Amino acid sequence: MRRLLALLGVVAASAVLLVWLVDGPVAAGAVVAVLVVAGLAVARYVAGADSLDSGHRDDVRLLRAREPGMGEWRSNVRTAIGPDGALYYRAVLRPELRRLFAAALAEHHHVSLDHQPERAAELIGAELWPWLGPATPATGPDGDVPVAVLHRLADRLEALNTPRPRPAA
Repeated sequence: MRRLLALLGVVAASAVLLVWLVDGPVAAGAVVAVLVVAGLAVARYVAGADSLDSGHRDDVRLLRAREPGMGEWRSNVRTAIGPDGALYYRAVLRPELRRLFAAALAEHHHVSLDHQPERAAELIGAELWPWLGPATPATGPDGDVPVAVLHRLADRLEALNTPRPRPAA
C-alpha cells in the first residue's frame, strides 16, 4: 500500500510539474485542485466503507428495479416445471431466488451470499445450495426443475426470513 501511495504521489507531482512547464502556474493550480478533490473523494469512499458494509464495497444489488418478492411465484413455478424449465430456471428464476436469498441472509443473518458462500451454504442447507450456489445446477431428466426442490427452496426462504430473536441483555 505504501508503494502504491508513493507511486501515485510521484505520478501526481510529475503531472503538476509537466503542466506547469507546458501551460504555466494557473493550469498547474487547476491540476492540483483536481487531484486534491479526487484524493478527498477516494479518502471519503475508503473511510465510509466499513460503516456501510463491513468493508465489502461490492453491494449485493438486492433492489435494482423493485423490491425482492415472490409476487410472480405461481407463474414462475409453472414455467420452471415445464418443458423449457431448465432454461427458464437458469435465466429468470435462479437469479430471482438468489436475490431473495441474498436479501434474507443479509438482513436476518448478516451473511453475504457472494462474499461468504461457505456460511451461506451452511444456512441454506447442503441439499439446496447447488440450486443457488455459484455453479449452475443440473436439472431433472426432462430438463425441468423438480417441484419438490422448488417447494423446499420456498420453505427455506421463508425460514431464513423469520427474524431471529435478540438475546436478552
